[in-house]
Amino acid sequence: MLKSHALRSVLLGVIVATSSSVAGAQTTYLGADNSVTSLAQMVNAQAAAASFLAVAGSLNVVDFESPLPPGLTITGGTTAILDSCGAVCGFNTTAGGQFFRRVSGGSVRFSFTNPVDAFGFFVNGLQTNIVSQQTIVYVDGGSVTRTINMPSSINGGGAFIGFIDFGQLISSVTFNATQDILGFDDLRFGRSAADPGNPMPPIPEPSTYLLMVTGLAGLLLLRRNLKNV
Repeated sequence: MLKSHALRSVLLGVIVATSSSVAGAQTTYLGADNSVTSLAQMVNAQAAAASFLAVAGSLNVVDFESPLPPGLTITGGTTAILDSCGAVCGFNTTAGGQFFRRVSGGSVRFSFTNPVDAFGFFVNGLQTNIVSQQTIVYVDGGSVTRTINMPSSINGGGAFIGFIDFGQLISSVTFNATQDILGFDDLRFGRSAADPGNPMPPIPEPSTYLLMVTGLAGLLLLRRNLKNV
């Protein structure tokens, strides 16, 4: 009985020494430009998107030039092309494309069959100086509601809005467009490649290595003693 208890104690020491926890926090990527009519003019937005993708890595892409991929449902808005309303009502940002998603006020909900922790898109036609605060809202894996405010962008402005909430299991994201008529395109979503708050895996401290070695040595000693009984 004593030997069995000692063996469990040594095993527990090894488990504690080699286990680690991963914790992350929401990181947002926002960039906005005023009075734009094409992606080329959305300089700040493109910079924010590049920063987002540099951390998130390879994600699913939705450009509205083809059907939505399996696992994604979008509720709200309609797929459109540029019309007489002009760029102030949104436009395509896909190279060589023409389609985008237009929303006339209200909200758009993005639902994922497989939970995500990274999400972002380009949006344009913004008039944040004359409408109520526009937001992105989601509930993380800990049932905490997170809200991201839309950056200021006027006169048919454009922006990139993205976030990474590393390790969270997010099943849906809601974009509140309030009273504005706008478009969004080139949606990215999925599981991020790295934690932006802690991109490198933790390096065990010397004391941790010592505990591991001591625990393994204890296991070998117990095994030898048991054989001699």
